[in-house]
Amino acid sequence: MKICFVAWSDFGIGGVPRVLTCLMDALSRKHDVSLYSLKNLPPSGIQGINREQIHIYCREMNLYEKIRRSAADVLVCKTPLFSSALGCRLYAAARYTSGFKKALTNHLNKHQYDVVIFGSGFEDSLLLALTKNKLLPSMRILTWSHASYDNYFTNMGSFFSRYMKEAIKAYYHRFDEIIVLSDGDEKEFREKHHLPARRIYNPNTMNPSRKSSLTSKTFVYVGALSHQKGTDLAVRAFHKFIETDQEWNLHIYGEGPLKGWIEEYVSSNGLHHRIILHGPCGNMEEEFPRHSILLFPSRCEGFGLVQVEAMCCGLPILAADIPICREIVGKHHAGILFESDNPEDLCRSMREMTASDLSSYAANGLAAAPLFNLEQTVSEWENMFNAVKS
Repeated sequence: MKICFVAWSDFGIGGVPRVLTCLMDALSRKHDVSLYSLKNLPPSGIQGINREQIHIYCREMNLYEKIRRSAADVLVCKTPLFSSALGCRLYAAARYTSGFKKALTNHLNKHQYDVVIFGSGFEDSLLLALTKNKLLPSMRILTWSHASYDNYFTNMGSFFSRYMKEAIKAYYHRFDEIIVLSDGDEKEFREKHHLPARRIYNPNTMNPSRKSSLTSKTFVYVGALSHQKGTDLAVRAFHKFIETDQEWNLHIYGEGPLKGWIEEYVSSNGLHHRIILHGPCGNMEEEFPRHSILLFPSRCEGFGLVQVEAMCCGLPILAADIPICREIVGKHHAGILFESDNPEDLCRSMREMTASDLSSYAANGLAAAPLFNLEQTVSEWENMFNAVKS
């Protein structure tokens, strides 16, 4: 089968490009796989992209096209200009030039792909929907949503939510399948918008040589240092936690906009020996087993692969009570959920978990880990390809 992934990603940075390259590499072992990059060419040596197996093409926006897109994106979130049926069509016309759309259409038709997947975001996949009527009739188009349903209809504000509802009615029914990352999101898209949604979990590729012994008194946070990821919640909750604890430490792996704030907070409160910042780490497979509990305080999350990676390394998880964490952590009893965006409740949960038997949470997580392995994910993608082509 000829498969093309269309992507708008900074390859090598973040979870979405990592999952995307992992899936492309796995599928290329049996299928003819191409990548059409809308942002830049993946640099040489990016983990997961087998350049001998995957055909790579690029059509990056020019400066004028970037300015148009950026202006439209600001206006759709900050004003009601695009919040009506007419407005969503104006947004579609403003966001992409005819030349940019034509380049994608010509490429897809020239190569006669069986399936085309927009692999880096539901809202950006509007571009692929706009080309649908000019593509070969046999070609199937899919979009892959990496953010949660709530992100589109709650967290990005009322103007964007109203735009998205109109855009779904106008454009998103053109997709043959919409891949989402949770059962909850599948239900929301199907029942509220009558879209052909299908849940396929992101794959975990970690295969650690050892598991956590659960004896080191250390919490670990892994991810972008940002408001969305709740890094500030982890730091504030841990500071309160150590008012009555002299043993546990917090290790933070990552970079992001809150790095300066965290460094200042640690310095001004004399926490250098209790909160340790490591920067980004490329080998968490080795680092996870050194710790005992993962903190996952995201305010909003599409999937949160780090939860699954920690589970397969034998770590219990303290996670925010948001839909995807209920599905991954809560459903499988792999940890404790705390009230989202509440550092006091996170602190309470830290005390509860450190006083409990960690091994039972770890065992439950390890038992659930195979649900998220690469082989399972690839099998579900291939079943979906066969279904949309039949």
